[in-house]
Amino acid sequence: MNKIIAIANQKGGVGKTTTSINLADALGILEKKVLLIDLDPQANATSGVGLVPANIRYGSLSFFTNTFKAQNNIIKPEFAHFDFIPSNIRLASIEINKSKSVDLFMLKTALSSVIENYEYIIIDCSPSFGLLTLNALTACHSVIIPVQCEFYALEGLSKLLVTIKSIKKSSNPDIDIEGLLITMFDSRTSLSNQLRVELTKHFKSMVFNTTIRRNVKLREAPSYGLSIIKYNPDSVGSKNYLNLGSELISKNKIAATSPELEKDLSKILTHDTEDVDYIIKGHTTTNDKKEEDYSYLIGLKRDEIDNVLGFSYNDIHSNVWMYRTSTSFSLMKKNYLYLYFENEKVVEYKLTTFKINKVQ
Repeated sequence: MNKIIAIANQKGGVGKTTTSINLADALGILEKKVLLIDLDPQANATSGVGLVPANIRYGSLSFFTNTFKAQNNIIKPEFAHFDFIPSNIRLASIEINKSKSVDLFMLKTALSSVIENYEYIIIDCSPSFGLLTLNALTACHSVIIPVQCEFYALEGLSKLLVTIKSIKKSSNPDIDIEGLLITMFDSRTSLSNQLRVELTKHFKSMVFNTTIRRNVKLREAPSYGLSIIKYNPDSVGSKNYLNLGSELISKNKIAATSPELEKDLSKILTHDTEDVDYIIKGHTTTNDKKEEDYSYLIGLKRDEIDNVLGFSYNDIHSNVWMYRTSTSFSLMKKNYLYLYFENEKVVEYKLTTFKINKVQ
């Protein structure tokens, strides 16, 4: 089995990079051939495996410049049980320039030349929904979503699921969710315990049985350029990630031998009556007649709109943004919300319905 897994969450500080490095190392120790890709311009995974980002000559930028060659880009960190493609700040040029030559399929196309060499390819995504993360979601077979045990942990989770639905419809019909991973868990606090109970109650088997607990050694390991398994193999963090690696392998074995077993999350991603585009907050329908009031959007800034409505495919520099607002999919009728900006704030909105006449 050859599988590409993206580690994604638009919220920063939830443990994406920590999970990417330590899961890749755990899978390697469990005798799986693994490639880890740093797809974040901050290059935390690169420094986390003991490399200096500024010294990187070749890296994940080559995916988007059509210069990717495995012999140049793939390296083997000294401590690691996996191969690695590093990153540095130059990768940010993809987001900043938004070149027309970069599309959503460039990473997928590049990885097609190496996927047969690995059982698992792990992608450490940036904390945003830009071209880099969208390329990762288009290229991957599944997504692991780290969820931190804190008050704001669930904020944005539904937004991420909606984004994945949209990707499933538009550019990657095979994408699925590998699971939700609870990170930074502290059993001494009622908040951590309550969040775990609520996540498990709502998402059921979508939540990994393995929980990543708060661990001082786990936080220290990146400063030494080591995985937690190499830095302190007897630590709680080391045991947690080895357990996660074992659970992931077992989960995929079961899925391979029992394809008839449907994942809980797959039902969410393929529900026939639920629109895979963005569901606007405050939207209600009565017999398919719209009763929307979007006046609360007037005066909001661009980043505030992102927080409320989620990712938009529009050019972020455009003065008009458009969202699909239907709650049920229809080829014959589509409802859209247009937002008009002046001085970086919403000054007007308009609702429009497009109907496609049937051919007589």
